[in-house]
This record gives sequence, C-alpha cells and structure tokens, in this order.
Amino acid sequence: MRFASCRTPCLALGVLLAGCSEPNQPLSPKSYAPQLSQTAANGGAGKITFQSNRNGNFDIFVMNADGSGVTQLTSHPFDEYLPLFSPDGSRIAFARCLVTCDIVLINADGSGERTILNDGFPGAWSPDGNRIALGGAAGTGIEGIYVVNVDGSGLVRVLDPDFITDWSPDGRQLMIVSGRDGDLELYATPLDGSPVTKLTDNTADDNAGTGWSPDGSRITFNSNRGGAGQDVYVMNADGSGVTQLTPNDGFDDTGPVWSPDTTQIAFESNRAGDEQIFVMNVDGSDVRQLTFDAGVINTGPHWIRQAFASNDDFANATGISALPFSEVTNLLTASAEAGEQTPSCAIFYPPVSRTVWYSFTPAVTGSVSARIVNASISSVVAAYTGSSVTSVNELGCNVFGGNVTFRAQAGTTYHFLVGGLFGQGGPVEFRLDVTPPPVANFFFFPFDASVFDVVQFVDQSFDPGGVGFAPPAWTFGDGTTGTGNPTHRFAADGDYSVHLTVTTLDGRTAVATQTVHVRTHDVAVTRFATPNAASSGQTRRIVVSLNSKRYAETVEVQLFRSVPGGFQQFGSLTQFVPMNPKNGTTEFAFSYTFTGDDAQIGKVTFRAVAVVAGVRDALPADNEVIASPTKVSR
Repeated sequence: MRFASCRTPCLALGVLLAGCSEPNQPLSPKSYAPQLSQTAANGGAGKITFQSNRNGNFDIFVMNADGSGVTQLTSHPFDEYLPLFSPDGSRIAFARCLVTCDIVLINADGSGERTILNDGFPGAWSPDGNRIALGGAAGTGIEGIYVVNVDGSGLVRVLDPDFITDWSPDGRQLMIVSGRDGDLELYATPLDGSPVTKLTDNTADDNAGTGWSPDGSRITFNSNRGGAGQDVYVMNADGSGVTQLTPNDGFDDTGPVWSPDTTQIAFESNRAGDEQIFVMNVDGSDVRQLTFDAGVINTGPHWIRQAFASNDDFANATGISALPFSEVTNLLTASAEAGEQTPSCAIFYPPVSRTVWYSFTPAVTGSVSARIVNASISSVVAAYTGSSVTSVNELGCNVFGGNVTFRAQAGTTYHFLVGGLFGQGGPVEFRLDVTPPPVANFFFFPFDASVFDVVQFVDQSFDPGGVGFAPPAWTFGDGTTGTGNPTHRFAADGDYSVHLTVTTLDGRTAVATQTVHVRTHDVAVTRFATPNAASSGQTRRIVVSLNSKRYAETVEVQLFRSVPGGFQQFGSLTQFVPMNPKNGTTEFAFSYTFTGDDAQIGKVTFRAVAVVAGVRDALPADNEVIASPTKVSR
C-alpha cells in the first residue's frame, strides 16, 4: 500500500477501501503510485506506469521518465489503481475495483491480461518477481496481508491487517505502515516471524511510498512532523540519520520512491494545484514536474527497485583488461536483447531471457576458459566472435558451471554471454582465466613387470579446460614408442623411463614420466624325490631341488600330503637359493613318518610348492610339482 495524499481516488473506492481515514484497515490504495522500468531499449531513461483519470475513470498508463510518450494500457469501466512493474519490467500488476478489487496482471505493453486473484489489492512484488504481497479490505473475506504466486496459486496469509508498502531487496522483510501505537509509523517486518523493527517513533504520521532503496541501505518516506503538510525525508535503513528533502511550504509531498540507480527520488505533490508527478535529486535539488494535466489526477511515481545491469547489452559489454577476471552479477537485473541468439547448449533449457555481456581482447595468443561459479541459479556461458549481437559466431558454450575453453588469438576481441536458464535470475559469478595446462598422468599393470609380461599402459590425464585431448604419445625408454592406451613388452630386465605426452585440442601440452622396473624372477622345481614305497610308522626322506637362473632368491618350499578330499600341508622350509644359470640346484630336505591312515588308504601322494619371498614369479607353472604316489603298507 502506498501512502500519499487522500483525495479523489480514495473517495472513488468508497466504503470498501476506507483506509484513507482508518490506517488500521488493510491495504487501502492511498497513493496509486507508478513505477519505472529501466530498459536497454530506452537507453536507461526508463518507463513510468501510473494511473490517471484523464479519460473519466482511472486507467493504467505508461510514459517516458521525462513525462513524454504517454500510452494508455487499459480502458475499462471500472477504476484501476496502483500499477506495479515486476522487477524485470516485463509485467504490470494493478487493482481493478468496483465494489471489491481484483488483482490483474498484464504484460508491459498492455497485452496478455489475466486476473490472478479476486478480493485483494496489490502491495509489492517479491525481488525475484515470482510472488506478490497483497491485502484485502475489511469485509472482503480476505483480511490481512497475504503472499500469492504470480499465477494466482499458493495464497498464504503472512501478517495481520496493516498497510504494506514494500518488499525488502533481500526478500526477507515487508515494509509496513501501521497505526498500532496511535499514529502512523514505519515497521520492518520479517516474514519468518523474527522481531519487528520500529523504524520511526514520534507523534506525527510517517508514511512510505515504497521504502527501501534498491541496495537496502536507506529508506525514503513522507511525514507531517514538520507541521505544515507532508514532506519527503530519507533515513538509514535502521531509522537513523533522518534528513528532510522538501520544505515545509504547506503543500503535501507524498509517496516518495527511489530511482533504480538511487540518484533520484520521485514523488507526488499538490504544489501545482492538482496532484501531479515530480522528481528530484536524492539531495532534494533540481525538482522537476513531469505531468501537467489541469483538473486531472496523475498520482505518485514509483520506480522499480532494479536498474538493469550496465552490461545488459552486447554494445555495452564489460571490458576485461587482464586475467584472471572475476565478477558477481545479479541476472535479476538483466534482460535479453533484441536479436540475441540462444546459446546452442541452452536450447533444451529455455528461456534464456536474462543475459549480460563481457568482452576481452588478449595481448598474446593462448587458451582462455570462461565459466560460472558460485551460482544461485542454473546458468549458461557462451563465447563468441563478431561485431554485433545479430552477427556473432559461437565458439563454444556450456551450462551448469561447465567451462568454455578455446585458443584466443592476440588482438581479436571475444564476447562472453552470461545468462540464466529456465528464465531464472539471481547472483552468479563469472570467471575468465588463462587456461591452466593439462595434468598428465598414467598407470600401468602389472606394476612388477617381467620380460614375459605384456604391460598395459592407461592414460589418466585431466584437462581443467575441459576441451579434451588428441591421442597421447608414449616413449617406453627402450627406443620404442606408442599412441593411445598401448601395450608393450620389454625385451630385457632393467629400469625404463616411460614418458607420456598429452596435447589438448587447443594446443596445451603436459608430460608425465614414470620408471618401469622390469625384473624377471623365476625359480623352478627341478627334482622332487619321494620314496616309491613305505610302511606305517616308517620315517623317510623327501627332497625338493630348486634352480634360479636370473637372481638369488629367498624361497619357501611348502610340502603337502594327500588326504581324502585334497591336500594337507605338513611342512615348510625357507632357504636362500643362489643364482645359478647352469642348472645348479639347491636342495630342500624334509622327512615324513607314514601313518596308519596312509596305510589304510594304501598310498600317499606328495605335493611341493615353491614361493619366492617378496616378489612375483614370472613363470609360476614350474613352481609346483606332484610326485607319483608312494605305496604304504601296514
């Protein structure tokens, strides 16, 4: 609810909206304030939506911020009040009233009219443009302050009946004007039930147009504390530092609101005889009248909170002078430019209707990477060359935080689009960096290779730029090379320095080196001496002979005997086996006492297994031998 002078518009609503004289009634339309939508199409001058009775009853109009270009958007036999631009300037909400009021939504050009709620009066848009705070007058069946989605769904009561004037830029509080203490005061009222902050406290009536500045740091309001009509004031967001802007001249200056860039304040005043729209600098200087219709009510200006981003258009792209570059931008303050193409990677996530632009001209040739980090929304980034928004050539794009990496030529200007998917807006951080080199890495198996093994090499390199690799190149340290993920067999034992060279598709390179230790460990059981026959209770000698042709080894020989169902170990012996390339052997001697169980079965079979300590035997097939059965008698 906008607080301003209470003249013909309030009277037109009659008993239904009697809040002009009774401020404890909810959401009475006391100032019918217009709003400014600052768009790229008008060079930042903006459009004001307002209501006027110049054609008999109150209808919705728009005009340029200097008062020119007046266009009528609605023509209805009922009175229409308080048009409110959505934060992005694409829609207007207003109240259409006869006995009760309906909340109506139209596009900014007056098309697409739809009624979203009966028995209510719009008070403020949420900063994200998805909801509207509203109230209803006593007796309408909707008493109190409510929040509703812009499609009319999800109506929720949030506060008791009072006047609502604004929704804080951070989305957490509503600005309420209430007479709960005997006179009108301003209250910052959290939506989560936290304690209310009383911002003004005096015996005068303090009213608000909207309230918070776009950055939330200051508040503008009107008050009769000077004793000679209503005047415009500003103060800090906590209520301190009150400064009067308009003089105590006996006129009523009411409904003050901020310009999107906080350099000006618009208000309505009767200083010209009829209620007309004025604007002044934020320090109270340079007061200018915008409307001049004699005998016509053109009521209280109201600018939207958000000025569109300065780099909203291709031609105004933010120039990047050096890398790395990082900037947080709020896409709620952005729009898509006429003729702007949708990035190819975002066509499945429409619409991309909130975009900003950056440009960069490198001094040296090299790869650069653009991406979105710390985003509060789903986002897209795209890179282009070209001289105009309608003739750009896409170099690459990515969504949901992915990199766009390419090789940038010195002296060429590149353009970067940053946008929200699904029509979303919100803070995102755009980063442009020199692309770091790839990280080369690989593994191979077996790690303990022998001359008998075919070694598999696997490239595990990573490209932080995300463009991918050309086929990798390998040198194996023995005079041979390979590509891809190769296999290789080394002809002799030794230490081989293997190099992997990777090259990204945009020309960045990296090298990884590992040493492959080729060692061929191989012991063999050359003889297994077991008795041909024995009797129960007899102890006999068993000998296992081993040879190691390549290295001296420590070897454990495990001895097993047959039992029903398999073999059972009954002894082991660990010894040093010297290298002997001429078939010399080392004997592992065991003794075994034959048992009655062996005699009952009538035979026993012995099995020997040689295990090299600490290494893998390259040819394990000759490490195990099973002797012929020994006949056992009683």
